[in-house]
Amino acid sequence: MKKLPALYICLLFILLLPFDAYAVTKEISVVLDNGISRVSVSGRGMKLSGTDGKEAVLSGTRRIEKRSGTEISAGGQIFRMPLKISSDGPINYNGSLYNGTFVFKNSANGFKVTNIIDIEEYLRGVIKAEMDPRSPFEALKAQVILARTFAVVSGSKHGEDDLCDSWHCQVYKGISAHDSTADRAIRETSGLILRWKGAPASVYYHADSGGMVTSPANVWGGGADIPYLRPKAEPFAYSGRSSTWEAALPVSAVRSKLEAGGIYVGELISLVPLKRDETGRVLTMEVRGSSGTKVISGYKFRNIIGAGIVKSTLFEFGTRSPYINEQRGSLPSVPALSPKPAETPISTGTPENIDLSGMPEDKEEKIIWMTKKRLFTTLELMEILSRPDDIDSYIEKGTARAEGRLPMPDLPAGAPADDSAAAGEDTFRMPEIRYVPNLSMAPAAGTTVKIYGRGSGHGVGLSQNGAKAMAAKGWTCAQILGYYFPGTTTGQ
Repeated sequence: MKKLPALYICLLFILLLPFDAYAVTKEISVVLDNGISRVSVSGRGMKLSGTDGKEAVLSGTRRIEKRSGTEISAGGQIFRMPLKISSDGPINYNGSLYNGTFVFKNSANGFKVTNIIDIEEYLRGVIKAEMDPRSPFEALKAQVILARTFAVVSGSKHGEDDLCDSWHCQVYKGISAHDSTADRAIRETSGLILRWKGAPASVYYHADSGGMVTSPANVWGGGADIPYLRPKAEPFAYSGRSSTWEAALPVSAVRSKLEAGGIYVGELISLVPLKRDETGRVLTMEVRGSSGTKVISGYKFRNIIGAGIVKSTLFEFGTRSPYINEQRGSLPSVPALSPKPAETPISTGTPENIDLSGMPEDKEEKIIWMTKKRLFTTLELMEILSRPDDIDSYIEKGTARAEGRLPMPDLPAGAPADDSAAAGEDTFRMPEIRYVPNLSMAPAAGTTVKIYGRGSGHGVGLSQNGAKAMAAKGWTCAQILGYYFPGTTTGQ
Protein backbone atom coordinates (compact mmCIF):
# COMPACT_ATOMS: atom_id res chain seq x y z
CA MET A 1 0.00 0.00 0.00
CA LYS A 2 1.59 3.25 -1.09
CA LYS A 3 1.65 6.11 1.36
CA LEU A 4 -0.89 8.93 1.06
CA PRO A 5 0.64 12.44 1.06
CA ALA A 6 0.30 14.06 4.49
CA LEU A 7 -1.36 17.17 3.06
CA TYR A 8 -3.93 15.01 1.26
CA ILE A 9 -4.72 13.20 4.49
CA CYS A 10 -5.21 16.48 6.38
CA LEU A 11 -7.48 17.86 3.67
CA LEU A 12 -9.39 14.60 3.68
CA PHE A 13 -10.12 14.93 7.41
CA ILE A 14 -11.43 18.44 6.93
CA LEU A 15 -13.72 17.39 4.07
CA LEU A 16 -15.03 14.26 5.73
CA LEU A 17 -15.87 14.96 9.36
CA PRO A 18 -14.85 18.43 10.43
CA PHE A 19 -15.67 17.72 14.07
CA ASP A 20 -14.49 14.12 14.25
CA ALA A 21 -11.14 14.89 15.80
CA TYR A 22 -8.11 13.09 17.12
CA ALA A 23 -5.90 14.33 19.92
CA VAL A 24 -2.99 16.62 19.20
CA THR A 25 0.19 15.41 20.90
CA LYS A 26 2.24 18.57 20.33
CA GLU A 27 3.94 19.93 23.42
CA ILE A 28 4.45 23.63 23.98
CA SER A 29 6.66 25.59 26.34
CA VAL A 30 5.08 28.29 28.50
CA VAL A 31 7.24 30.90 30.25
CA LEU A 32 6.19 31.30 33.89
CA ASP A 33 9.05 33.50 35.11
CA ASN A 34 12.19 35.15 33.74
CA GLY A 35 15.15 36.91 35.32
CA ILE A 36 14.65 35.50 38.81
CA SER A 37 17.37 34.17 41.08
CA ARG A 38 15.52 31.91 43.50
CA VAL A 39 12.24 30.03 43.79
CA SER A 40 10.72 27.05 45.62
CA VAL A 41 9.16 23.97 44.07
CA SER A 42 7.56 21.00 45.72
CA GLY A 43 6.35 17.59 44.70
CA ARG A 44 6.70 13.90 45.27
CA GLY A 45 9.38 11.92 43.48
CA MET A 46 10.66 14.86 41.42
CA LYS A 47 13.31 13.74 38.93
CA LEU A 48 16.03 16.33 38.34
CA SER A 49 18.56 16.21 35.51
CA GLY A 50 21.10 18.79 34.37
CA THR A 51 23.02 19.12 31.12
CA ASP A 52 26.14 17.91 32.96
CA GLY A 53 24.48 14.47 33.27
CA LYS A 54 23.89 14.79 36.99
CA GLU A 55 20.58 13.37 38.19
CA ALA A 56 18.67 13.26 41.47
CA VAL A 57 15.26 12.31 42.85
CA LEU A 58 13.83 14.67 45.46
CA SER A 59 10.55 15.07 47.32
CA GLY A 60 9.03 17.78 49.47
CA THR A 61 9.70 21.50 49.12
CA ARG A 62 13.03 22.38 47.54
CA ARG A 63 14.67 25.77 47.06
CA ILE A 64 16.22 26.50 43.69
CA GLU A 65 18.84 29.26 43.44
CA LYS A 66 21.08 30.66 40.72
CA ARG A 67 24.80 30.16 41.26
CA SER A 68 27.62 31.49 39.11
CA GLY A 69 27.55 31.09 35.34
CA THR A 70 25.15 28.35 34.29
CA GLU A 71 25.14 26.58 37.65
CA ILE A 72 21.94 26.25 39.65
CA SER A 73 21.37 24.82 43.11
CA ALA A 74 18.36 22.56 43.74
CA GLY A 75 17.81 21.00 47.14
CA GLY A 76 21.42 21.68 48.06
CA GLN A 77 22.82 19.96 44.96
CA ILE A 78 24.52 21.78 42.08
CA PHE A 79 23.42 21.21 38.47
CA ARG A 80 24.29 22.83 35.16
CA MET A 81 21.42 24.54 33.35
CA PRO A 82 19.17 23.83 31.66
CA LEU A 83 17.82 21.88 34.61
CA LYS A 84 14.85 19.64 33.91
CA ILE A 85 12.39 18.58 36.62
CA SER A 86 9.73 15.97 35.92
CA SER A 87 7.38 14.12 38.21
CA ASP A 88 4.70 11.45 38.13
CA GLY A 89 2.34 13.95 39.76
CA PRO A 90 1.76 17.71 39.74
CA ILE A 91 4.56 20.11 40.66
CA ASN A 92 3.84 23.01 42.99
CA TYR A 93 5.51 26.15 41.69
CA ASN A 94 5.06 29.40 43.60
CA GLY A 95 1.93 28.06 45.26
CA SER A 96 0.24 26.83 42.05
CA LEU A 97 0.05 23.26 40.78
CA TYR A 98 1.11 22.36 37.25
CA ASN A 99 1.26 19.20 35.19
CA GLY A 100 4.02 18.56 32.69
CA THR A 101 7.75 19.19 32.98
CA PHE A 102 9.66 22.20 34.29
CA VAL A 103 12.85 23.53 32.71
CA PHE A 104 15.13 26.11 34.33
CA LYS A 105 17.27 27.93 31.75
CA ASN A 106 20.02 30.47 32.22
CA SER A 107 19.01 34.07 31.50
CA ALA A 108 20.11 37.62 32.24
CA ASN A 109 20.03 38.35 35.97
CA GLY A 110 19.06 34.81 36.91
CA PHE A 111 17.13 32.05 35.21
CA LYS A 112 13.97 31.47 33.21
CA VAL A 113 11.29 28.95 34.22
CA THR A 114 9.19 27.22 31.58
CA ASN A 115 6.46 24.61 31.80
CA ILE A 116 6.61 22.02 28.99
CA ILE A 117 3.14 20.61 28.54
CA ASP A 118 0.89 18.85 26.04
CA ILE A 119 -1.21 21.41 24.20
CA GLU A 120 -4.53 19.82 25.21
CA GLU A 121 -3.45 19.83 28.86
CA TYR A 122 -2.29 23.43 28.42
CA LEU A 123 -5.79 24.39 27.30
CA ARG A 124 -7.20 23.01 30.56
CA GLY A 125 -5.22 25.74 32.34
CA VAL A 126 -6.33 28.45 29.91
CA ILE A 127 -10.04 28.23 29.09
CA LYS A 128 -11.50 29.06 32.50
CA ALA A 129 -9.06 31.98 32.79
CA GLU A 130 -10.17 33.36 29.41
CA MET A 131 -13.93 32.63 29.38
CA ASP A 132 -16.42 31.74 32.11
CA PRO A 133 -17.22 28.01 31.67
CA ARG A 134 -20.83 28.82 32.53
CA SER A 135 -21.10 30.59 29.17
CA PRO A 136 -23.32 29.01 26.49
CA PHE A 137 -21.53 25.82 25.51
CA GLU A 138 -21.22 26.54 21.78
CA ALA A 139 -19.46 29.82 22.59
CA LEU A 140 -17.14 27.94 24.96
CA LYS A 141 -16.27 25.47 22.19
CA ALA A 142 -15.47 28.34 19.84
CA GLN A 143 -13.20 29.80 22.52
CA VAL A 144 -11.37 26.47 22.86
CA ILE A 145 -10.73 26.22 19.12
CA LEU A 146 -9.38 29.78 19.04
CA ALA A 147 -7.17 29.25 22.09
CA ARG A 148 -5.76 26.07 20.54
CA THR A 149 -5.20 27.83 17.21
CA PHE A 150 -3.49 30.75 18.94
CA ALA A 151 -1.14 28.36 20.73
CA VAL A 152 -0.27 26.59 17.47
CA VAL A 153 0.32 29.82 15.54
CA SER A 154 2.27 31.51 18.34
CA GLY A 155 5.08 28.96 18.42
CA SER A 156 8.40 30.60 19.41
CA LYS A 157 6.65 33.88 20.22
CA HIS A 158 9.06 34.17 23.13
CA GLY A 159 12.26 33.18 21.38
CA GLU A 160 12.98 29.55 22.06
CA ASP A 161 9.70 29.30 23.98
CA ASP A 162 6.19 29.36 22.57
CA LEU A 163 4.06 31.42 24.95
CA CYS A 164 3.97 33.23 28.26
CA ASP A 165 1.30 32.73 30.93
CA SER A 166 -0.12 36.29 30.90
CA TRP A 167 -2.57 38.36 28.86
CA HIS A 168 0.29 39.09 26.42
CA CYS A 169 -0.36 35.61 25.04
CA GLN A 170 -3.12 33.71 26.85
CA VAL A 171 -3.70 33.60 30.59
CA TYR A 172 -2.51 30.19 31.82
CA LYS A 173 -3.02 29.14 35.44
CA GLY A 174 -2.25 25.44 35.43
CA ILE A 175 -4.35 23.04 37.47
CA SER A 176 -6.13 25.81 39.41
CA ALA A 177 -8.02 26.68 36.21
CA HIS A 178 -9.25 23.13 35.50
CA ASP A 179 -13.01 22.91 35.10
CA SER A 180 -15.23 19.97 34.12
CA THR A 181 -17.31 21.95 31.62
CA ALA A 182 -14.23 23.45 30.00
CA ASP A 183 -12.71 19.96 29.88
CA ARG A 184 -15.77 18.73 28.01
CA ALA A 185 -15.43 21.54 25.46
CA ILE A 186 -11.76 20.63 25.01
CA ARG A 187 -12.60 16.95 24.48
CA GLU A 188 -15.40 17.66 22.02
CA THR A 189 -13.10 19.83 19.89
CA SER A 190 -9.98 17.72 20.45
CA GLY A 191 -7.21 18.77 18.09
CA LEU A 192 -9.37 21.18 16.09
CA ILE A 193 -7.98 24.53 14.97
CA LEU A 194 -9.14 27.26 12.62
CA ARG A 195 -7.52 27.15 9.17
CA TRP A 196 -7.20 29.55 6.26
CA LYS A 197 -6.34 27.96 2.91
CA GLY A 198 -5.07 24.88 4.71
CA ALA A 199 -2.70 26.65 7.12
CA PRO A 200 -3.45 27.62 10.74
CA ALA A 201 -5.28 30.95 10.75
CA SER A 202 -4.16 34.08 12.59
CA VAL A 203 -6.79 34.41 15.29
CA TYR A 204 -7.62 37.03 17.87
CA TYR A 205 -10.31 37.36 20.51
CA HIS A 206 -11.34 39.94 23.09
CA ALA A 207 -13.94 40.44 25.80
CA ASP A 208 -16.44 42.80 24.18
CA SER A 209 -16.49 44.63 20.83
CA GLY A 210 -19.01 47.22 21.97
CA GLY A 211 -21.14 46.39 18.91
CA MET A 212 -18.64 46.18 16.04
CA VAL A 213 -15.36 44.32 15.52
CA THR A 214 -12.44 45.89 13.67
CA SER A 215 -9.37 44.81 11.68
CA PRO A 216 -5.78 44.14 12.82
CA ALA A 217 -4.45 46.97 10.62
CA ASN A 218 -6.77 49.45 12.33
CA VAL A 219 -5.39 48.47 15.73
CA TRP A 220 -1.73 47.59 15.19
CA GLY A 221 -1.05 49.16 11.79
CA GLY A 222 1.02 47.34 9.23
CA GLY A 223 0.14 46.18 5.73
CA ALA A 224 -3.02 44.89 4.14
CA ASP A 225 -5.82 43.55 6.27
CA ILE A 226 -6.26 39.82 6.75
CA PRO A 227 -9.18 38.84 4.46
CA TYR A 228 -11.17 37.10 7.19
CA LEU A 229 -10.66 39.82 9.80
CA ARG A 230 -12.59 42.81 8.52
CA PRO A 231 -14.62 45.47 10.35
CA LYS A 232 -18.23 44.38 10.83
CA ALA A 233 -21.22 44.75 13.09
CA GLU A 234 -22.18 42.18 15.70
CA PRO A 235 -25.33 40.32 14.58
CA PHE A 236 -27.14 40.84 17.90
CA ALA A 237 -27.35 43.52 20.54
CA TYR A 238 -26.15 42.40 23.95
CA SER A 239 -25.26 43.96 27.27
CA GLY A 240 -22.10 43.01 29.13
CA ARG A 241 -20.13 44.40 32.03
CA SER A 242 -17.96 46.48 29.68
CA SER A 243 -20.39 47.06 26.82
CA THR A 244 -20.39 50.69 27.96
CA TRP A 245 -17.99 52.35 30.37
CA GLU A 246 -16.70 55.75 31.41
CA ALA A 247 -13.72 57.28 33.16
CA ALA A 248 -12.89 60.70 34.59
CA LEU A 249 -9.26 61.66 35.17
CA PRO A 250 -7.67 64.90 36.40
CA VAL A 251 -5.80 66.51 33.54
CA SER A 252 -2.67 66.48 35.73
CA ALA A 253 -2.89 62.67 36.01
CA VAL A 254 -3.27 62.35 32.23
CA ARG A 255 -0.22 64.56 31.71
CA SER A 256 1.83 62.46 34.14
CA LYS A 257 0.88 59.25 32.37
CA LEU A 258 1.64 60.74 28.95
CA GLU A 259 5.07 61.89 30.09
CA ALA A 260 5.77 58.48 31.60
CA GLY A 261 4.95 57.12 28.14
CA GLY A 262 7.38 59.52 26.44
CA ILE A 263 4.85 62.17 25.34
CA TYR A 264 6.10 65.59 26.45
CA VAL A 265 3.99 68.62 25.43
CA GLY A 266 4.15 70.77 28.58
CA GLU A 267 0.90 71.78 30.27
CA LEU A 268 -1.85 69.71 28.68
CA ILE A 269 -4.34 71.86 26.76
CA SER A 270 -6.50 69.35 24.85
CA LEU A 271 -6.88 65.85 23.47
CA VAL A 272 -8.49 65.77 20.03
CA PRO A 273 -9.63 62.71 18.00
CA LEU A 274 -8.33 63.15 14.45
CA LYS A 275 -9.40 59.98 12.66
CA ARG A 276 -11.67 57.03 13.39
CA ASP A 277 -11.89 53.67 11.62
CA GLU A 278 -15.00 52.14 10.07
CA THR A 279 -16.24 51.04 13.49
CA GLY A 280 -15.70 54.39 15.20
CA ARG A 281 -12.50 53.46 17.03
CA VAL A 282 -9.91 56.21 17.43
CA LEU A 283 -7.07 55.67 14.96
CA THR A 284 -5.13 58.88 15.64
CA MET A 285 -5.46 61.74 18.08
CA GLU A 286 -3.72 65.01 18.80
CA VAL A 287 -2.14 65.74 22.15
CA ARG A 288 -1.80 69.51 22.41
CA GLY A 289 0.18 71.24 25.15
CA SER A 290 1.83 74.52 26.09
CA SER A 291 5.14 73.49 24.51
CA GLY A 292 4.05 71.52 21.49
CA THR A 293 1.69 69.09 19.81
CA LYS A 294 2.05 65.39 19.11
CA VAL A 295 -0.08 62.94 17.15
CA ILE A 296 -0.37 59.43 18.57
CA SER A 297 -2.55 56.42 17.88
CA GLY A 298 -5.64 55.65 19.90
CA TYR A 299 -4.05 52.29 20.70
CA LYS A 300 -0.96 54.00 22.18
CA PHE A 301 -3.14 56.39 24.19
CA ARG A 302 -5.05 53.45 25.65
CA ASN A 303 -1.84 51.67 26.63
CA ILE A 304 -0.35 54.80 28.19
CA ILE A 305 -3.41 55.65 30.28
CA GLY A 306 -4.01 51.99 31.11
CA ALA A 307 -6.14 49.29 29.50
CA GLY A 308 -8.07 48.92 32.75
CA ILE A 309 -9.15 52.57 32.51
CA VAL A 310 -9.49 53.10 28.76
CA LYS A 311 -10.95 49.67 28.04
CA SER A 312 -10.98 50.06 24.26
CA THR A 313 -10.23 52.63 21.56
CA LEU A 314 -13.97 52.95 20.89
CA PHE A 315 -14.30 56.09 22.99
CA GLU A 316 -15.33 59.75 22.92
CA PHE A 317 -14.45 62.74 25.05
CA GLY A 318 -17.16 64.46 27.06
CA THR A 319 -20.18 62.78 25.46
CA ARG A 320 -21.70 59.44 24.48
CA SER A 321 -23.18 59.40 20.98
CA PRO A 322 -25.74 56.83 19.84
CA TYR A 323 -24.15 53.65 18.48
CA ILE A 324 -25.31 50.49 16.77
CA ASN A 325 -27.14 48.95 19.71
CA GLU A 326 -29.26 52.09 20.09
CA GLN A 327 -29.92 52.26 16.34
CA ARG A 328 -30.63 48.65 15.40
CA GLY A 329 -34.27 49.36 14.63
CA SER A 330 -33.29 50.71 11.21
CA LEU A 331 -30.91 47.84 10.40
CA PRO A 332 -31.66 44.52 8.65
CA SER A 333 -33.00 41.87 10.99
CA VAL A 334 -30.81 38.90 11.85
CA PRO A 335 -32.25 35.38 11.57
CA ALA A 336 -32.36 33.64 14.93
CA LEU A 337 -31.84 29.92 14.97
CA SER A 338 -33.91 27.38 16.80
CA PRO A 339 -32.10 26.10 19.88
CA LYS A 340 -29.53 23.46 19.07
CA PRO A 341 -30.47 20.01 20.40
CA ALA A 342 -28.35 18.48 23.09
CA GLU A 343 -25.22 16.94 21.61
CA THR A 344 -25.19 13.18 21.86
CA PRO A 345 -23.41 10.70 19.61
CA ILE A 346 -25.33 9.94 16.43
CA SER A 347 -25.97 6.23 16.65
CA THR A 348 -26.18 4.67 13.21
CA GLY A 349 -25.82 1.19 14.60
CA THR A 350 -28.76 -0.22 12.62
CA PRO A 351 -27.41 -2.11 9.59
CA GLU A 352 -28.30 -0.53 6.28
CA ASN A 353 -27.63 -1.36 2.64
CA ILE A 354 -25.34 1.02 0.74
CA ASP A 355 -24.85 0.74 -3.01
CA LEU A 356 -21.26 -0.41 -3.64
CA SER A 357 -21.43 -0.16 -7.44
CA GLY A 358 -19.54 3.15 -7.47
CA MET A 359 -16.68 1.93 -5.28
CA PRO A 360 -13.26 2.38 -6.97
CA GLU A 361 -10.84 -0.49 -7.60
CA ASP A 362 -7.76 0.92 -5.88
CA LYS A 363 -7.61 -0.26 -2.27
CA GLU A 364 -6.65 3.12 -0.81
CA GLU A 365 -9.38 4.84 -2.78
CA LYS A 366 -11.85 2.21 -1.58
CA ILE A 367 -11.07 3.08 2.05
CA ILE A 368 -11.49 6.80 1.36
CA TRP A 369 -14.73 6.18 -0.55
CA MET A 370 -16.08 4.07 2.31
CA THR A 371 -15.19 6.77 4.84
CA LYS A 372 -17.09 9.33 2.77
CA LYS A 373 -20.07 6.98 2.84
CA ARG A 374 -19.83 6.89 6.66
CA LEU A 375 -18.80 3.24 6.69
CA PHE A 376 -15.74 4.29 8.71
CA THR A 377 -15.19 7.19 11.09
CA THR A 378 -12.16 9.44 10.72
CA LEU A 379 -10.61 7.83 13.78
CA GLU A 380 -10.98 4.43 12.12
CA LEU A 381 -9.41 5.87 8.98
CA MET A 382 -6.42 6.98 11.05
CA GLU A 383 -6.06 3.43 12.34
CA ILE A 384 -6.32 1.99 8.83
CA LEU A 385 -3.66 4.33 7.46
CA SER A 386 -1.33 3.31 10.28
CA ARG A 387 -1.83 -0.42 9.53
CA PRO A 388 -1.49 -0.78 5.74
CA ASP A 389 -0.92 -4.55 5.95
CA ASP A 390 -4.48 -5.01 7.26
CA ILE A 391 -6.22 -3.06 4.52
CA ASP A 392 -7.95 -6.13 3.03
CA SER A 393 -9.63 -6.96 6.33
CA TYR A 394 -10.81 -3.36 6.71
CA ILE A 395 -12.25 -3.39 3.19
CA GLU A 396 -14.16 -6.55 4.09
CA LYS A 397 -15.40 -4.90 7.28
CA GLY A 398 -16.62 -1.86 5.35
CA THR A 399 -18.29 -4.08 2.77
CA ALA A 400 -20.07 -6.01 5.50
CA ARG A 401 -21.35 -2.74 6.97
CA ALA A 402 -22.56 -1.57 3.56
CA GLU A 403 -24.43 -4.85 2.98
CA GLY A 404 -26.06 -4.78 6.41
CA ARG A 405 -24.11 -7.74 7.79
CA LEU A 406 -22.43 -5.53 10.43
CA PRO A 407 -23.80 -2.45 12.26
CA MET A 408 -22.77 0.99 11.10
CA PRO A 409 -20.29 2.90 13.32
CA ASP A 410 -21.34 5.54 15.86
CA LEU A 411 -20.61 9.00 14.48
CA PRO A 412 -19.50 11.69 16.96
CA ALA A 413 -21.72 14.55 18.01
CA GLY A 414 -21.87 17.20 15.34
CA ALA A 415 -20.83 14.90 12.49
CA PRO A 416 -22.73 15.56 9.26
CA ALA A 417 -25.28 12.91 8.33
CA ASP A 418 -24.72 12.90 4.57
CA ASP A 419 -22.19 13.78 1.90
CA SER A 420 -23.67 17.20 1.18
CA ALA A 421 -23.20 18.21 4.80
CA ALA A 422 -19.69 16.78 4.73
CA ALA A 423 -18.91 18.98 1.75
CA GLY A 424 -19.68 22.00 3.90
CA GLU A 425 -23.14 22.95 2.66
CA ASP A 426 -25.12 24.94 5.18
CA THR A 427 -28.64 26.24 4.73
CA PHE A 428 -27.92 28.99 7.24
CA ARG A 429 -26.76 32.16 5.54
CA MET A 430 -24.50 34.45 7.53
CA PRO A 431 -26.21 37.84 7.93
CA GLU A 432 -24.62 41.02 6.68
CA ILE A 433 -25.38 44.14 8.70
CA ARG A 434 -24.32 47.50 7.34
CA TYR A 435 -23.81 50.27 9.83
CA VAL A 436 -21.81 53.51 9.64
CA PRO A 437 -21.15 55.03 13.09
CA ASN A 438 -21.10 58.77 13.66
CA LEU A 439 -19.19 59.42 16.87
CA SER A 440 -18.12 62.74 18.30
CA MET A 441 -14.81 64.33 17.33
CA ALA A 442 -15.06 66.83 20.20
CA PRO A 443 -11.85 67.43 22.20
CA ALA A 444 -11.21 66.84 25.86
CA ALA A 445 -10.40 70.09 27.61
CA GLY A 446 -10.54 71.56 31.07
CA THR A 447 -9.37 70.27 34.43
CA THR A 448 -10.97 66.82 34.06
CA VAL A 449 -10.74 64.46 31.11
CA LYS A 450 -14.05 62.62 30.76
CA ILE A 451 -13.95 59.52 28.56
CA TYR A 452 -17.04 57.58 27.44
CA GLY A 453 -16.37 54.26 25.78
CA ARG A 454 -17.75 50.96 24.59
CA GLY A 455 -16.39 47.43 24.67
CA SER A 456 -13.27 45.94 26.20
CA GLY A 457 -10.13 44.80 24.41
CA HIS A 458 -8.56 45.41 21.02
CA GLY A 459 -11.76 44.62 19.14
CA VAL A 460 -10.23 42.22 16.59
CA GLY A 461 -11.65 38.76 15.84
CA LEU A 462 -14.12 37.08 18.14
CA SER A 463 -15.94 39.11 20.75
CA GLN A 464 -16.57 36.81 23.69
CA ASN A 465 -19.75 38.59 24.74
CA GLY A 466 -20.90 38.64 21.14
CA ALA A 467 -20.24 34.91 20.80
CA LYS A 468 -22.24 34.23 23.97
CA ALA A 469 -25.18 36.20 22.52
CA MET A 470 -25.01 34.16 19.30
CA ALA A 471 -24.88 30.87 21.19
CA ALA A 472 -27.84 31.95 23.32
CA LYS A 473 -29.77 32.51 20.06
CA GLY A 474 -29.03 28.96 18.93
CA TRP A 475 -25.93 29.50 16.81
CA THR A 476 -23.49 26.59 16.69
CA CYS A 477 -19.77 26.79 17.33
CA ALA A 478 -19.13 26.52 13.57
CA GLN A 479 -21.56 29.34 12.79
CA ILE A 480 -20.02 31.60 15.43
CA LEU A 481 -16.53 31.05 14.04
CA GLY A 482 -17.85 31.42 10.51
CA TYR A 483 -19.26 34.84 11.35
CA TYR A 484 -16.14 36.26 12.95
CA PHE A 485 -13.68 34.48 10.61
CA PRO A 486 -15.51 34.09 7.27
CA GLY A 487 -13.87 31.78 4.75
CA THR A 488 -11.91 29.82 7.34
CA THR A 489 -12.40 26.10 7.96
CA THR A 490 -12.13 23.97 11.07
CA GLY A 491 -9.80 20.99 10.93
CA GLN A 492 -6.79 19.31 12.46
